[in-house]
Amino acid sequence: RVVDAIDRWGLPVTVCVNAAVCERYPELVRECRDRGWEIAAGGTHATRMITSDMSESEETSYVRASKSAVRELMGIDPAGWIGQDFSESMRTPHIVASEGFRYIADWPNDEQPYWMSTNPPLVSVPQQTELDDVTLLWMRQVATDRYPRMVDAALTRLCCDGRRGGRTFVLNIHPWLFGQPHRIRYLREALDVVDGHEVWLTTAHEIAGHFTACAMGTP
Repeated sequence: RVVDAIDRWGLPVTVCVNAAVCERYPELVRECRDRGWEIAAGGTHATRMITSDMSESEETSYVRASKSAVRELMGIDPAGWIGQDFSESMRTPHIVASEGFRYIADWPNDEQPYWMSTNPPLVSVPQQTELDDVTLLWMRQVATDRYPRMVDAALTRLCCDGRRGGRTFVLNIHPWLFGQPHRIRYLREALDVVDGHEVWLTTAHEIAGHFTACAMGTP
């Protein structure tokens, strides 16, 4: 149902997959790739997050395992890191940068991309975590029929602010939640809202690439 909704508008998508998904359901990941969707890395399992209790070597192995699983299946290194449940330690951006990722999408503290304090450079692509469907509908129990209106309110404001400088608007969708038959109608209505605004529809990787080009003076 979610794929059908996305196909209706031909939207570009960034899909976050973990190592276990690559190993157990490679056909699903290949289907995403064949649709031209970006594949980002996101940990090893949905039940295993990064914590500050991990040693540096444990966290590095965790990031490498995720990256290796995507590379083995896709044949290319993922450009993006989207941690499981946005989990991080103080070391995570530095480890992600050192492992060759170009961007990280765990931080909701802005509405514009920015450089993380890492070496080599790493772009933060901000997300609207309050509109993440799990946060909004599952954890906070907001009525699903309010979702399209909330998307419209956020996007209208961001488009206005964006006249002074571009803003990012990221919708996080989990098929196990929004794919339910009683919810899919409201995802389709929300995507109608997005289609009604003049916005650049793109992937997280392309946002990071555009920001990098502008920062380097070569947009």
